[in-house]
Amino acid sequence: MNQLYRALHMPPARLAKKLAGWKEIYTIALRPVPTAPGCDPLPALGEGDYIRLPEQPGTWYADPLLFHHEGKRWLFCEAFDMAAGKGDIAVIDLTDPRHPGTPKTVLTESFHLSFPTVFEWNGGIWMIPETGTNHSLNLYRCKQFPDQWELAHSFSTGDQELADTILLDIRPGGLSLLCSQVKAENGLYTRYRRYDLRVDEQAEGGFALEEDETFGLEHRTYDLGARNAGPLFRWAGQTVRPAQVSTKVDYGVYLQFWSCRQEKETPLCAAMPANVTIAGLDPASVIGIHTYCRDEDIEVIDARYLAKVAPIPRQEDPKSC
Repeated sequence: MNQLYRALHMPPARLAKKLAGWKEIYTIALRPVPTAPGCDPLPALGEGDYIRLPEQPGTWYADPLLFHHEGKRWLFCEAFDMAAGKGDIAVIDLTDPRHPGTPKTVLTESFHLSFPTVFEWNGGIWMIPETGTNHSLNLYRCKQFPDQWELAHSFSTGDQELADTILLDIRPGGLSLLCSQVKAENGLYTRYRRYDLRVDEQAEGGFALEEDETFGLEHRTYDLGARNAGPLFRWAGQTVRPAQVSTKVDYGVYLQFWSCRQEKETPLCAAMPANVTIAGLDPASVIGIHTYCRDEDIEVIDARYLAKVAPIPRQEDPKSC
């Protein structure tokens, strides 16, 4: 995306703040799901403020994905180091959402990581984070939960950059994955790609990855709304898929929720920045709602907002000296 073009089409008030040194920051926030029968509102659109999770100086957090294990609730997310300009994967103990744990980095690579899809499969715990800038799709195995992970296999995607992988189906022999492929010349545009990740003892590393080419032919067009924004979830007897919608000049502006029935999807509702209130944030500063997940008790979003942030010096890598 041409940054000059984006600046020329940016709302004047936002452009003035950006020129004054304000930065775009992400934050993760949650709130309880209503428990009274018949009172569960459309996703993300109910009443009540979202409460931000604790943050660490110099780091912002995004891409929240919930995972339950042995009676505890965990939230895996991207932890973006503002000085290094790179994301790692962190985890937060959310067993008691009123007293969340401190974010802890659990996976780091030499390349950017985000959107950590964590799941149980064949008696183990696995993760598929976004590794698109590495032009790969990586499968990690948990050695000790929640903070020890090892690379089980890395699949090269050639010149393709895949983002925001979610699970459509889990079976003993394999996984059905839905990815968002980023358009090389303009990262705001994406298209859906579907893959089958199989256990294959004859393949290198014991796993094989195969694209669903028929699905690819049906979804060959890049657009501004074909980006996953969280895992599938159940709501009011329906399976719902959240998607992230950008504009021609702005990334991750709002959420579109889709009701899924077999191979068909119909629009359910949309969640705009104006639809949510985050305690402690000026509503005028919130410029994007980016990711969504939930369980029976809480719903979680991340939001992009403008903040006055002091410059953070980049740390020198001692290995390069």
